[in-house]
Amino acid sequence: MSGQAGRRVVHVDLATVAPFAALLQHADRTLLALLWWRGLPLGSLEVTPEQATASSSLAGAAAASVAPAVIDRLELNQRHRWDAVTLAGIAHGPLLRRLDDGSDAPPPDLPPLSVVVCSSGGPEALQQCLAALTAGRVQPREIVVVDDARTGDSTSRVVERFTGVRYVREAQPGSSAARNCGLRATTGSLIAFVDDDVQVHPDWAWRLLLAFTEHDVMAVTGLVLPLESDMPAQVPRPSELQGFQGGFRRRSYDRGFFARHRSRGVPTWRIGVGANMALRRDAVAAVGAFDERLGAGAAGSSEDTEFWYRLLAAGWRCAYEPAAVVFRSPPRDVVTVRRQASAHAQGQVTAMFVQFARHRHWGNVRRAFVSLPASYLRQAPAALMATYRRRGWTPTRLYLAQVSGYMQGLHSVRLALAPPRTKTRLGRYLRANPYPHPLTEGWFYREKMRAIHAIAPDSAPHHALEVGGGQSALTSLLYPAASVTNVDLEPDYAASPQNRRLRLRFVAADATRLPFADSSFDAVTLFDVLEHIPDDGAAVKEVLRVLRPGGSVLVTSPNQRWRFPYYRVLRPLCPSDREVMADWGHVRRGYATSDLARLFNAPPIQTAGFINPVTAFGHDLAFSRLPATVRLPLCAVTAPLIWLVSWRIGTTTPGTETAWRWQKPA
Repeated sequence: MSGQAGRRVVHVDLATVAPFAALLQHADRTLLALLWWRGLPLGSLEVTPEQATASSSLAGAAAASVAPAVIDRLELNQRHRWDAVTLAGIAHGPLLRRLDDGSDAPPPDLPPLSVVVCSSGGPEALQQCLAALTAGRVQPREIVVVDDARTGDSTSRVVERFTGVRYVREAQPGSSAARNCGLRATTGSLIAFVDDDVQVHPDWAWRLLLAFTEHDVMAVTGLVLPLESDMPAQVPRPSELQGFQGGFRRRSYDRGFFARHRSRGVPTWRIGVGANMALRRDAVAAVGAFDERLGAGAAGSSEDTEFWYRLLAAGWRCAYEPAAVVFRSPPRDVVTVRRQASAHAQGQVTAMFVQFARHRHWGNVRRAFVSLPASYLRQAPAALMATYRRRGWTPTRLYLAQVSGYMQGLHSVRLALAPPRTKTRLGRYLRANPYPHPLTEGWFYREKMRAIHAIAPDSAPHHALEVGGGQSALTSLLYPAASVTNVDLEPDYAASPQNRRLRLRFVAADATRLPFADSSFDAVTLFDVLEHIPDDGAAVKEVLRVLRPGGSVLVTSPNQRWRFPYYRVLRPLCPSDREVMADWGHVRRGYATSDLARLFNAPPIQTAGFINPVTAFGHDLAFSRLPATVRLPLCAVTAPLIWLVSWRIGTTTPGTETAWRWQKPA
């Protein structure tokens, strides 16, 4: 290829009378001919201007190109060879016409499909993506657009133009977080994922669904074809980067494939790409969701391949179905190509470390430290020679971008080998006490935090909701690795330093009308808030609605033992019980365990008491009418006694307040 002209993509339907006539219209340049039989992709040809005028030679070349796919579809044999008879049958049509045997129309009893569109680009690409999705021969049951780029209004306005498409915003950036958000927002048992820069073929949905016929197929990927290839010559072509992924033949990846490659590193990237994949919801239940340390916006890529690795390691099967086609425009500039190459290499290496940490399969280490470096050394002379031949630095720069991404991946070994995400250790959590003057009048607040820590699950949720978190935002202190949403009626609380932490967003909303989709959160917390809500039943229903099955609800509240002030000697110094109820906005004193069990329709699975009769003295003193110059020293004097008693008694003794935990049935 010379000059600045690129290749042009031309679609050739071999079922037409003169399939190659269209090539003559573009015979001024090299063409990329994509070969189809009606809606079935079979192969590709690179056609020079000279070849475009010779239809007889094109027929033979096309037959050789599509032969592997035709043999696979018709199950003529299982070998990767074909003879002259087979080629003649393809070139003259008899074998191709056998592909019409009822396979070009969707069957009537297909299961419903949910589609998640991960949107991080512009509204123009999303508009084209949704237009293609809604024009398919089989319509998805639901389409959810997850916006992880904070494009906000522009993306939501595009979604509003399409009936039945929902918009969901994900606060945490990254493709893995967007995919997990889509999993929570959808309801179907089969979920497909596409990026907003692809356009699906009209037959995409039903071809994808048919690939799930076997019960042990947990994930299916499809073919990604270029929308165009008409770009400057100095930009590498799609075939020079990744080819057409798995090609035009169906493939199955099972435990045998995994066992053959395990000692050297399982090449799960052969399975396909995340821009065109579908999975069973049961797959997530079996091996977990996408790892948010990986993918665009995190470690660059490979959140999809690591997910497939887990499926194969668990004995499940993944399938590649090239008939499920999406179209994607390749990058048009060298800078984007280099950035993508670097991100791909970084994500690939990081995924190997994650896989090793999870499974202890040493083939991942071997590939990261032996196979990949050896491959880069072998590629170096070819990259330099390509630079020389093209008289430009593009091939070498692309090669160096890959090596740079590999080196960045090596730096992620500590991230990948870190222990699983857990709640903050108790000592560190208590030291983060957000109450003013935490070592004097705020000492009692540590008891509440200790009880919360006692009932909280050890495993950190990915997405947590704190209802009525105010200016404390205790959930983000408890689970610093989680993405936390703090909901409160007071919008001014958004300016609080606690609500401006990393991975935390503040939303002003009513607890009885939460502005979130069903099953949006892995955990919900209500710390001293239910007793302030008049319609507590409606609040609990909303909490259970936005909580995913298997998720936890953590609640704290005064109980039937609570009274203020607790000690008679402090009554002259403290506000009355009625004044406290009014000033703190209580609509009820608190809850007995049986009261909450009725609200949640189940008894709690764990409880912890706090503010016992001894430590209640410090609590009442902190809220007394004494001036601060007197109150703070008195609190400092009593703090050691309160600490000693709370440490000795712990959270097993009933106090005047209680922490409870419920788990939503899976």
